[in-house]
Order: sequence, then C-alpha cells, then structure tokens
Amino acid sequence: MVDKDNILYARIVNKITELMPLPETIQKIVDLTRNPDTPLKKISDALESDEAMATKVLKLANSSFYGFSKQVKTISHAVVCLGFNTIKQMALTAHSFSVLDKQLDGYYLDRGAMFQHSFGTALASRLLATKMYYPNAEEVYLMGLLHDVGKVILNQFAEQEFNKVIEEYNKGGLMFYEAERKVLGFDHGDIGSAVCQKWNLSDDIVETIRCHHNPEEASAGNISVHMVHIANIIVSIMGLGIGAGGVDQKISEKSLSVLNLKEEDISMLMMSIMDELENDETLASFRNA
Repeated sequence: MVDKDNILYARIVNKITELMPLPETIQKIVDLTRNPDTPLKKISDALESDEAMATKVLKLANSSFYGFSKQVKTISHAVVCLGFNTIKQMALTAHSFSVLDKQLDGYYLDRGAMFQHSFGTALASRLLATKMYYPNAEEVYLMGLLHDVGKVILNQFAEQEFNKVIEEYNKGGLMFYEAERKVLGFDHGDIGSAVCQKWNLSDDIVETIRCHHNPEEASAGNISVHMVHIANIIVSIMGLGIGAGGVDQKISEKSLSVLNLKEEDISMLMMSIMDELENDETLASFRNA
C-alpha cells in the first residue's frame, strides 16, 4: 500500500488524466459495457462515431486470432458476433498501441518493445484463463495488456528520481520493482493501477495491475492476478520486450499452487504462446494502420 503522504505519488495520480487521457469514444464504450443491459446498438453507434477506431476494431475482428470463417464487414456485425467484453478489449487494444508503442529510456526499452511485451503478456494471460476455464478470459487479456502501463507514466514524469532507482537496482539484491518501491515509495504497478482506476475499469483489473509482481498481496478470491503474474514472467523469459529487471523475476509459488501448475506446464505454455504470436498479425496490422 502506498503511503498516503507520498508527495510524488499524489502529484502523478493527480496528473494521470492529463498525461494519459482515455479517448472519449473508448471511455463511452467502457462505461456502456459495464451495464449488461446496454442495447448493442448503443455500442455500435459509439464505435461508428469514431472512424479511425472503428477501422482498427474491424481489423482486429478479422485477424486470425478470432478465426471467423466469413469477413466481419460492419461494426454492428462485430458487436453481435463478439459481445461486450471482446469489443471493449479490442477498443482498448487499439488505443493501447499508441500509448505503449514508445521508447522508455528509464526501463531500457526501445520503441516497440513495450507493446510487444504487453501484447505477448495479454495473449499469454488469455491462454492461461482459457486453459483454466476462467469465465472472463477477455478481461484477463486486458489485465495482461495493461499490466505495465505505469511504466510509461514513470518514465515520463519521474525522470530525475529514476536515476536513483537505477543506481539502487545496480547495487544488486533487489528486483527492479523493489528498487522502485525503495526509492519512490511505490512501483509501476501502483501507478498503472491508478491509471486503470481513472479509466473507470473494473476493480479486478485495478487490483491485478497493482499486484502483478506481488500476487500474494491481492484479495484471496482474485485468480486473475496469478494468471497475469505468470504470463508476464513467461513472456519475459521468452525474451519478448524485456527491459530493466526483465529477467530477474521469479514465479510466485502461491500462483503455481492456486493455478495448480507445474514446471512442465510452464514449458508447454511457452510453446503455445509462441505459436499464437507467430500466427497473430495484430502487431503488423497496427504498424501498417
């Protein structure tokens, strides 16, 4: 828990809507999808009002990941076929590309590496959720996609303080997020959690982003945090978009226990994730948008 008197944290949180605003169209979709009784036409209308966003969502709907036998040509068709949660996930994926596709010098991440890691973690999280028969795999996908969004804010807003974080990390003995906590009093998960709260995302997403490095700190009933925690580390081990501290993480024994996973299961998951990434053209689709 972040100290309520932490001045830097308070300054950053107060500036989140300025530093990382959620576009009006996506905010409207997020708000509409919180109510299961919302008419599908309202969601279609909201998307269709933003031509650029509608085009990106249709590209995603027609990607190999969703495997439709016929082309999805209209937003209304996409909403009917895919449902509320998937449409919300697609809209946030489209927006997240512009947010995450940046060079983050503080984390030693070249442009493209952050989104590659985040997207890989999203796919891995959804794969885990599907294998565990989790009822809302699309929300777990979003958690994986946004788990490191706080890094973008810290890289931009705490540049001077970050030099001290790197010095502390280079001394050895601490994982990078632990060095953040020691120097700043909070880590990128805390900031990412605040971003998701400002965006009016679900409480489960907010908590999972905050605890993705420390799943033991999450609520007892939060299963998704263990999926995102493991997915994040697997994708790092695979070398996808790793930066500062990316290879020094260890999988929580509690997460393995909660999900009933063994070492051989992790190896199988890596193979499945690599297959999904090789067959998915989402990254190329956004690059060419």
